[in-house]
Amino acid sequence: MNCFIKSTLFTSLLIYGLGLVSCNDLMLSEEPAQNPVATFEYLWTTFENHYGLFEIKDIDWKEIHDEFSDQVNNQISDDQLFEVCSDMLSKLNDGHVWLVKPNPGFRRYDSGPAYPEGTFDLDLIRESLSDESFFGTEDNPLVLYGKFKNTNIGYLYMDHLGEMPGFYEKHIKTALSKLKDTDELILDARGIEGGDDRSAQLVAGFFANERNQYMKTRFKNSAKKGDFSNWILWDVAPKSGAYLKPVVVLTDRGTGSAGETFILAMRRNSQVQFIGDFTYGAFSDNPKWELPNGWIVAMSTGDFRDHNGISYEGVGLEPDLLVVNTVDEVSDGNDRTLIRAISILLEN
Repeated sequence: MNCFIKSTLFTSLLIYGLGLVSCNDLMLSEEPAQNPVATFEYLWTTFENHYGLFEIKDIDWKEIHDEFSDQVNNQISDDQLFEVCSDMLSKLNDGHVWLVKPNPGFRRYDSGPAYPEGTFDLDLIRESLSDESFFGTEDNPLVLYGKFKNTNIGYLYMDHLGEMPGFYEKHIKTALSKLKDTDELILDARGIEGGDDRSAQLVAGFFANERNQYMKTRFKNSAKKGDFSNWILWDVAPKSGAYLKPVVVLTDRGTGSAGETFILAMRRNSQVQFIGDFTYGAFSDNPKWELPNGWIVAMSTGDFRDHNGISYEGVGLEPDLLVVNTVDEVSDGNDRTLIRAISILLEN
């Protein structure tokens, strides 16, 4: 599945703030030597064998090895080695690539771009809702829905897509049954950092009126150029109780991973339009490997594309209408993206 969440790594790493990161099991193999040179070479070779985006990003990984290998010898410190490895991984500019040095002396490096936080505030929106309901806790709802005051416009929010599909089968269906008499709906996908692609697929089905292919995925098999698994084709299909009235989906740079495969699926539903900012631009699954010295690295092993074969890795998905909130605006209680969405629906 993919994500900033996709599956849990293990509890001890989550304690140190790995948070909603991608998703597969920790990959282990025969234990090589535990010196800096061996660790660096193991890291580079692991990417050489398993990273799925060299061709998409037009990256010469062997050239990058030559750039950084001379900086590594068996006399450098852990911190120096961490810096060299981080600098090498920075060349990938991939939000699903990260490196962690566990305690003692915990360090984490994230390869992908960083965007401003605070451009979306759920509490600000909740002040505008009537008949609010949620699943989860009040201060951290997993799914929240209601209607905007003095309108017949519904609102649906998901914190992430990291629960199993059955959770969304139950709770999204319940939410939409309560919102079935609204005229339109705003679905807030801002900040959906990831989860399970199957859950993303299922939720999108609640807004589909016909079956459509929306994504194709494959995974790297070896270091050999072009050696990938066969394509897996993903369809979005109508669900019972689907909401087929006009829908506006809000996106931002915090919409990533499974949040983005969700947007790919929603783009195939004809009554849906998109307002906000580009999504993050990190689609692939990212399993984790343990390096010889005990560090943990995650990487994108997949090649995820839309139904036309286009990859948006490192770019993100563009909304129909670009409306980008600033941190200061939201801090002052002004969500321009939401206001624009409401105004468009009221004009229809």
